[in-house]
Order: sequence, then structure tokens, then C-alpha cells
Amino acid sequence: MPTLPAPIHLDNGVEVNVIPMPSTELVTISIMFFGGQWVQEKKLQSNLALQQIKSGTESFTAEFLSDKLDYYGATITTDATINYGFLRLNGLRRTLPDVLPLFREIIISPTYEQPLFDNAIEESYLSYQVSEQKVAYVSKRVFYQQLLGFHHPAAQYVDEQAYQSIRREDLLAYHQRFITLSNAVIYVTGNVDDALLALVNSQLGSIPCGEPHPHAYQRADIVSPSQMMHETTLNVPSVQSGLRLGKVLPDASSADFPAIHLSSVILGGYFGSRLMKNIRERLGFTYGIGSTFYPIPYNNIFIIATETPREHVVRCIEEIKKDIADMQQHPVSNEELDNARNFMLGQFCCTTEVSLSLSTLLMHQRAQGRTLNDLLQEQQQIQSITPEDIIQSAQKYFSPDELLIAVAHGK
Repeated sequence: MPTLPAPIHLDNGVEVNVIPMPSTELVTISIMFFGGQWVQEKKLQSNLALQQIKSGTESFTAEFLSDKLDYYGATITTDATINYGFLRLNGLRRTLPDVLPLFREIIISPTYEQPLFDNAIEESYLSYQVSEQKVAYVSKRVFYQQLLGFHHPAAQYVDEQAYQSIRREDLLAYHQRFITLSNAVIYVTGNVDDALLALVNSQLGSIPCGEPHPHAYQRADIVSPSQMMHETTLNVPSVQSGLRLGKVLPDASSADFPAIHLSSVILGGYFGSRLMKNIRERLGFTYGIGSTFYPIPYNNIFIIATETPREHVVRCIEEIKKDIADMQQHPVSNEELDNARNFMLGQFCCTTEVSLSLSTLLMHQRAQGRTLNDLLQEQQQIQSITPEDIIQSAQKYFSPDELLIAVAHGK
């Protein structure tokens, strides 16, 4: 089982978690900022504020920053999720003294140069227009909007109005409030020693911090769907129809979550799952089908997703419900249970043995209020789950009649 050193703190009080990777010269510094789409005041705000953070600072132009990072062999990547975002520096240990001052500048004083902001909006809008012509994207959008309500933070999909109303000033406002070290946790991976930590402290620990932000997310009302089936037809030709089924479930803090998770894996969580064997291999309705969870604050969204020709949609839905009903009525075999457990354990090991994957996993869990120990405990609990537990989980949480269905057809 993976173990990590205890967290330390920079001079300004920011928490730093070290993930040792002694055999490499590569150093990765990931800064996790709490907030994300859940707290933004405008659509696109959190994503663009992080995505465009390299677009110039008070001291350096975007072109200068790009050239310098290339020269030193360093990259800066970003991502924004439903409830957090991160800024990640990848570089060589020997060039960190030259790169970290640039990284510091990007964190504290981005200017979001107007021409680059305009280009980003144009590119994102073109991508949005393409996505709205894809049955998989539209079925996903309709699914979340109908399941949660159009005003729920997790259902805030962009539209033309979002692109018309977003301004450079909105990115600056989001940065000032949420992309600050008082709202952050840092993860450092690589061959980390006292000298490296002293270097990080000299640059990032010297950034002034106010009072730490509270990390609790305000609950959002979930609007109960008025109907359980929603069909949309796009004005573009498509052989396939996008299909989403699912419901709102308890989050990972629930005592039932390990059994729920394992039940989902057995149903559609890997290549040997029941949905794959039935709908892909036996019936040939799809190239792939799967079930998974999308964690949001206070809940998990259970999702079954696939694409299938329009003439197979009704039968595909029927077969999905049959597979769930079978799990509710008949015990899984020990072999099937072991296969699903081994898959989950293998996925966990693959994620935790690679430092960069581990840092992403830890950020993902931190945003849910969970730790690595919680994940280890979940793996241990999964090993003791019985076929009877799977039946009870399927009966309690996977009722076919409670699944909201969203379908998007081509013309």
C-alpha cells in the first residue's frame, strides 16, 4: 500500500504534500484551487481563468513566458472541474531556479491579454458548435439538465449567451477570489529533498496569503425530473444515437458506497462487464457501453452511456434494464465477483504507483473531502463484499424505473 510523508507548510502557511519519486530529474508542482464550476458567477469563468492564466502577467508578455518555458524545457498545464482546478508545472530539477520565478509571476499577477482572450473565446465557441452536432455530447447535456435542473452547477452547459457575455474582467475577478494560495493545496512530486523544498518555499512561500478560504461547498437544489424519458433530434445526419441513463446516488461518504461502486463495475465498469457481454458482444448493438460515477459535492451521479443505431435504442434500453433486474434477483458468481474486484484493485494500483497520476487522484479525492486512507479502506471493504451485498445494493440503488433516460438522435 502506498504511504506518503506527512504534509508540511510553507512560510505563508500553505500546505505542501510531497510524493517522492527518487529516480527522476523531473519535478512536478501541482497547485490545487478549491472552487471550480460550482462557485463561478458566469459560465466559462472558472475554466477560462485557469486555461488562460499564462496569457501575460504584469511583468512578462505571453510570448516571453512561452519562449522562456520552452527554453528551459518546462510546461505549465491547467484543468478546471466541477469543484476544483489546478495549475501544474512540469520541469527539470536543475532549471527550477529559473522557472519558478516565472511560475510565481503567473500565479500572482496574470493580466489575461485581451487579444489572446478573444482568440480563446473564438476557438472555444467553434468547439462548442461542433459539440452541439454530436449525439453523444447532446445526450449528455440533456441528461444532466433534466436530472439536476437547468440551474444546478453541474448542469451549467455553455450556450451562445455564455460566449457573448463573458469578459476578460470576469477572469480577473475569478482569479482574485479563487486562484490564490489562501485557497490552495500544493503537491510536489519528484526527487524531493530539503534543498528543493527550500527553493519552493523561497518562491511560493513568499507569496502573501490572507485568511484561508472555507472549503465547504454550498448545497445546490436538485430539481426532480418531470418525466423520465427525453428524446432530442439534431439537425445533422448521424448513424448513431447517443444514449444516457442514470440517477442521483449518495456520495462516497456513504457506508453503502463500496457495494454501490462494485455493483456498478460488475454491471458496466470494465470490458468483461455484463453490459459489454450482452449489448456489445451478444447483440452487437454498440462498440462500447459502460457505467460509471460522476462525483459532485454531496452526491454521485450514476451514468450508463453508449451510442447505438436509432433502430436499436428501444431494445438497448430494455436490455440494460434486464441486466439490472437480473442483478437484483440473482447472486453474482464468485468468479464474476473476483474479476470485478481484481479489476478495481488493478486500476487502483496503476493509479497510485505513478506519482503524477497519484497527485491527480489525491486532488480529486481532496475536493470530495476524502484522503488516500479512505481509498485504501474502500479497497479493503470491497474485498469482503458478498453476492448478497450486491443484490441488496442493486435493489436499493439501481431500480430500472428510477433511471432518467436521455437520447439524442441524428436527422
